[in-house]
Amino acid sequence: MRMSRYSRARGRSRQGGDKNSFWLSFSDLMSALVLVIILVLFYILYQYFLMYDDYEARRDQMVILQSSLEQSEADIATQQAALDAAQSELTAAQDELDAKNSALTAAQDELTAAQNELTAAQEDLAVQQLLLEAAQRAADQTQEELDARETELQNTLTQLEQQQSQLDEQQSQIATQQSQLEQQQRQIEDLVGVRTQIISDLSTALREAEISATVDPTSGAIALASDVLFATGESQLSSEGRARIDAFLPVYLDVLFSDEYRDYVSEIIIEGHTDSVGSYIDNLLLSQQRAYNVASYVLADDYSHISDSTREHLRQVATANGRSFSDLIYNEDGTENRSASRRVVFKFRLTDEQMVSQLQSILEGSTFTEDTASTASTAETEESQDVQTELAPAQEQMPENGTNWD
Repeated sequence: MRMSRYSRARGRSRQGGDKNSFWLSFSDLMSALVLVIILVLFYILYQYFLMYDDYEARRDQMVILQSSLEQSEADIATQQAALDAAQSELTAAQDELDAKNSALTAAQDELTAAQNELTAAQEDLAVQQLLLEAAQRAADQTQEELDARETELQNTLTQLEQQQSQLDEQQSQIATQQSQLEQQQRQIEDLVGVRTQIISDLSTALREAEISATVDPTSGAIALASDVLFATGESQLSSEGRARIDAFLPVYLDVLFSDEYRDYVSEIIIEGHTDSVGSYIDNLLLSQQRAYNVASYVLADDYSHISDSTREHLRQVATANGRSFSDLIYNEDGTENRSASRRVVFKFRLTDEQMVSQLQSILEGSTFTEDTASTASTAETEESQDVQTELAPAQEQMPENGTNWD
């Protein structure tokens, strides 16, 4: 019951309370709103004062900054003035620098031109130096040549003096040699006369013996036809050939070994010749064999057509050789005369070796004298040439080999 009462009382209280709680909630809400507004106002005031303080601080700072700015502007103005002054000075310095640069450029150009002139002058100097060195070398070479020529001139003068001395000596030798030449000339003339006389006596003796043989009027050589002495291509004497030699040789030796000419005859040569048919070597062998067989026939111990003393003397002076076809005989039209080319020739030499040797020595000495005299004196050259002219007849009488007469 109590519970019901309580519940009813509570219910009535709740209904009255609901009305009171509404107004309470509204008043609380308004209170809260006022409180919020107050808080907002306080916050605004707080912010105002904060902002005011900040404003004041900023204003103070602005004042300070303004003062600093004004001071800075004053400083800037001062600095600007100083800068303007410095700029003016810089402009003046720049102008001066430009002027100096212009002057420096001009000076640089002048220096470059001077450098170019100096380089050109150095090049000219180098060229002149090279030319001077070349001229110096040429002068040195010329001086060396002059020294060499002076030395050569001195040597030449010395040689000329020596040659003059030799020339004086050779002039006396020329006189002596001239006398010797005249004597040799007489001996040669005598010898030529002996040969000529022998040739004449041989021709006469063969003609008187009625032997058909031709004596060379210059050398005295006598050719016997091989066709008579040998069969064709053979080297052995035929019977007709032996008979021909038997008739010819005693007459030939009677003249050469006579008391008048015996001492003059130094050599009797039996020489074989062939025509040009066949090879040179074959004909050389054939000509040698024919000459040898003729010599062996007349020099044999049993050869009875000459005396023993004549045979012994003939053995001392006789030689035999072959010439193949190296000395052919030609017809008048220039063709080979084969029959005449096939022959055996008897030649003789006279005892003139010593005399010819002496004559050659004199001729060589005379030639040396002529060469030396021609460099020292024209007159002496002419004299030597005169000596050579006098020797010419004797030289024409000499044989080609210079040692023997054919």
